[in-house]
Amino acid sequence: AVMADDGVAAAEATLRDKLTLLEANANDGVAVVLTDDQQGASEGLEQQPAAEVTLGVPSEPASASQTPSTPSSPPKNDYLVFKEMLKHPSALPVTAKLQDFVRRFPSGLSREQAASHVHKFLTVTQDWMLSEVVVFAEDTDEEARLNAAEGLEKFLLSRLHGRIFAADPADRDEDALLQRRIDSLSWITFTHLGIPPVDTSLLALAVDELQKIDNFKVPRDKLVCVLNSCLVINDVLKRALVESGSAGRPLSADDFLPMLIIAVVLANPPRLQSNVEFVAAFRHPSRLVAEDAYFLTALQSAVAFVKEASPKVLDVSEEDYERLCAEALAEKGYSPDGQPPPVEAATTAAAKAAELSSATRQALLERVAALPMRFEGVSVRHLKIGDMASLLEEYREMAKLLRDVSQGTFQE
Repeated sequence: AVMADDGVAAAEATLRDKLTLLEANANDGVAVVLTDDQQGASEGLEQQPAAEVTLGVPSEPASASQTPSTPSSPPKNDYLVFKEMLKHPSALPVTAKLQDFVRRFPSGLSREQAASHVHKFLTVTQDWMLSEVVVFAEDTDEEARLNAAEGLEKFLLSRLHGRIFAADPADRDEDALLQRRIDSLSWITFTHLGIPPVDTSLLALAVDELQKIDNFKVPRDKLVCVLNSCLVINDVLKRALVESGSAGRPLSADDFLPMLIIAVVLANPPRLQSNVEFVAAFRHPSRLVAEDAYFLTALQSAVAFVKEASPKVLDVSEEDYERLCAEALAEKGYSPDGQPPPVEAATTAAAKAAELSSATRQALLERVAALPMRFEGVSVRHLKIGDMASLLEEYREMAKLLRDVSQGTFQE
């Protein structure tokens, strides 16, 4: 049943109170998961028997990059804590190993090969770090050790991101095809998916979260975006049950997946295919379990549905299907031959870099990897007067690279 108009504003306000939107940390970009306090009494979808596939939301969200804090204290950022621990003298070998791995990371690997290379390194380095490196080994708290492992993964993958995310030129084509496909299906409604309609304004926060997946560099932060979106969808579904007089009925995949599909179509997140593939490949297997696997599977299922949705599945005629898809694309600015609408010229170094040919991008990555980066893990209090000349030289080299890319003068 459609929620009454006079209840929409109040319900949306409640959802906004419950949801902590993703925030970009000034230096690192931290995806913030809903805490129990922010969720209120929000519960997950009821677990179904093991033989059934359930795409709901577990009742307890996993810890992400930020932990709850009291109103009188700033939030504790676990990744910043990890980076501070890296500055301890006993952790210098960890920083050296990470920098050496990034510097020597081979080019031309397939996604599967690159992921295997990364996972093997993280497994060995994590075990060694937590058992042999004093600043990490002396902390026996299980949550702290988990946070250290998460920090290690984030530190490494954020530095490899430019070389492992959508590294194959075919990835860009796949993203464009999926974006066009989603745009062509912007006409689908709840009825086409066989579920009762709800006011789509209540899905606005879920849509916002999906659209932010591409803002983050590492798998866990991207998964937190999906987690937040699923929590909102779960809450919307429960409200819809109350409105229809079915309060208390357990929610199942048949309720949840169609609603997630609607959210994906409304959001059409940037580079969705690449983001899904990246998370599936580079999230460490030991941590791609429970909630992480649960939510990734849900998003993969929604993407698969969008790709394969046929007139028969959507219960429309072939003629209507073709007409509705064509009208949807025309409305979004696609040309009659299916070309996407023109985009504004790139104005930032990052945008300019994305427009480079694959060979030029590879040359740029190799130039960046060749920089010594001797001070990346050094805090200002450990710098010496004698370091200033080398630090300034590294800064000048990096600044020149950025300037050449932004001005379009970078040469292989």
